[in-house]
Amino acid sequence: MSKFEKGGSQQTSLLDVLKKKMRQAREEAEQAKDEADEVKRLLEEERKKREDAEAEVAALNRRIVLVEEDLERTDDRLKIATQKLDEASKAEAEVASLNRRMTLLEEELERAEERLKIATEKMEEASQSCDESERARKSMETRSQQDEERANILEVQVDEAKVIAEDADRKYEEVQTYFFSFSLFYT
Repeated sequence: MSKFEKGGSQQTSLLDVLKKKMRQAREEAEQAKDEADEVKRLLEEERKKREDAEAEVAALNRRIVLVEEDLERTDDRLKIATQKLDEASKAEAEVASLNRRMTLLEEELERAEERLKIATEKMEEASQSCDESERARKSMETRSQQDEERANILEVQVDEAKVIAEDADRKYEEVQTYFFSFSLFYT
């Protein structure tokens, strides 16, 4: 082999090596480009996932804020409902107390009505007794007036009888004196 041939064959082999290397470089470049495209696609996917995740986080944050606000409103409503329930329980207890008191008052009213009935019956009896006593008093008063009138009549009669008796005593004494003097005179 001549130098040229050697050089030519070297050149051919160098050219082949260069072509081979260029092919390899091109393949590596294509592979790198494919890898870069794949990485770029993966990067875009990851960016998209991150954006979706960030959007989801933002949506969840908004939802959390809404849920917290709803929780506050619900908590406020719960407090109001609890207060109303407490007030209703107190009112219910007060109503029960008032019902018990009303029952006691009704029982006391029944006892008072019974006592009133008994007192009314006793008062009617006393009134009847009083009426009878009044009639008896009037009757006795009438009798007393009649007795007084009789006593007055009797007093007048006694006075008349005294006067008559005194007159009779005087006449007796006169007659006795007369008889005594007459008997003295005729003796």
